[in-house]
Amino acid sequence: MSDTAPHRARHEVLGVPGCGYGRPVLDAVLFDLDGTITDPEEGIVGSFRHALEAVGQPADPDADLRWVIGPPLSYSLDRAGVPEHLHDTVIETYRGHLRQVGLFQAQLIDGMVEVLDGLRADGVPLALATAKMIPMAVTTLEHFGIADRFHAVAGVLPDGVARTKAEIVADALVALGSPDPSRVAMVGDRHHDTEGALANGCIAVAVSWGFHEPGERAAHPPDHEVDTPEALLALLRSLPAGPP
Repeated sequence: MSDTAPHRARHEVLGVPGCGYGRPVLDAVLFDLDGTITDPEEGIVGSFRHALEAVGQPADPDADLRWVIGPPLSYSLDRAGVPEHLHDTVIETYRGHLRQVGLFQAQLIDGMVEVLDGLRADGVPLALATAKMIPMAVTTLEHFGIADRFHAVAGVLPDGVARTKAEIVADALVALGSPDPSRVAMVGDRHHDTEGALANGCIAVAVSWGFHEPGERAAHPPDHEVDTPEALLALLRSLPAGPP
């Protein structure tokens, strides 16, 4: 299982069936969760609004809060103008509502299960690299019946302390046995995913769906960008990976 005591686990290794190799493939592919594999808008935005209201800091009902999906929660609280002394209460309330309600309001993005299954059939190990707390991420994968596609899940530790996507990607690589990062792709929708990939020497693949804001990737452009899950699978299968 994990490499440290359960309450300090930096990743969770999942049991997955073996898969066959038929041609050169990437050493691994890492995936973001929210906005890349799932559309969590209703659950995350709803939980965020619920938490803000609980501390007397309600958001404008007409405000577009989709930007809260992806980055660390502390960043979102600063952007929403929540006073620092309320942060802990908002975070606790948000996570409680998300755990009880919001997680189960997400929807799978059409075509992404086929991407996962195609890569698994090719023999490519997969890991999740998410800003979610690890238990919530595992619950989401189990809820959709796709936990068996992943060798490991890396994310925020159970203590809830914010972590950068670069740290999370690094954990995912360790969980996969520390493959050559130049032979590993990281797939995500936000600039945090691209930055986390590049910081670790991985191939950064951005998807055009999800919740990125206009221009947010300009400072750190991804190596590749795709518009559909079908194009994503084709790209990942075409990336140079050397001999098997």
